[in-house]
Amino acid sequence: MKKNNLILYGSLLVIGLIAPFIFPAFKLQISFLYILIVLAMTWDVQGGQMGYNTFGNILFFGIGMYFCASIQIGMFFPLAEWTASGGEKTFVHTPPQYFQGFFLGLILAGIVPALVAALIGYGILGLRGHYFAICTLGLGIAAGEIAGGIELVGAGQGMTTPPWPKGIGDTELRSEFFYYICFILMIATFIFLQWAYKTRFGLVLNAIRDNEDKAEAMGIQTMKYKIIGWVVSAFFVGIAGGLMGNMVGYIEPTEVAFAGS
Repeated sequence: MKKNNLILYGSLLVIGLIAPFIFPAFKLQISFLYILIVLAMTWDVQGGQMGYNTFGNILFFGIGMYFCASIQIGMFFPLAEWTASGGEKTFVHTPPQYFQGFFLGLILAGIVPALVAALIGYGILGLRGHYFAICTLGLGIAAGEIAGGIELVGAGQGMTTPPWPKGIGDTELRSEFFYYICFILMIATFIFLQWAYKTRFGLVLNAIRDNEDKAEAMGIQTMKYKIIGWVVSAFFVGIAGGLMGNMVGYIEPTEVAFAGS
């Protein structure tokens, strides 16, 4: 790493660590900004490095939202009763329950979308150009319609996520907690992708972008690398979705399908 880059990244890291104390009234807004940066970096895997303009990453964002919240609730309470009551019943997570469900939910919020990306990638990534873009645009719309019909996760009325547990600080502590989790996710995504782009994986993605037919003629299994790229994006986008659902406190299928796209 060049010295100038090291100074730049070090300065940004320090600013990120102290930002909650400099701008205490904007912790939540900056956290949302970090989520958007993660979405931008993961979109770049397909749109920038691979040359496949995708509108379907919102599918993985929505899966991460719903799956994380479902794990957090379902580990300790009946999920159907929670969603039926809009979270208004006396379902109260203790601090250990909240954090156990939260971190397990975040992990699975990355793994499950990655598996979905691997499954649907074999069909969708065979398309190219505007055909691929149109197909991925339909993914988010379809996901919203499907989520809106599943009663277990609140159907069209959506679902609430577990509130911050009582007894471990006020809303300021909550906002600081989510701020640093979002900050860590952004840093981890950046470091991983910068490393990946310097490997054979990154070179193959660029070869696909420049001329996919020639890359295949050279013996490169382009489909395999396209799927790996989508899986990587889905993993980080899913975790971002799980975080967003918890920060907002409410998940609504139509907003998930259209706002993020």
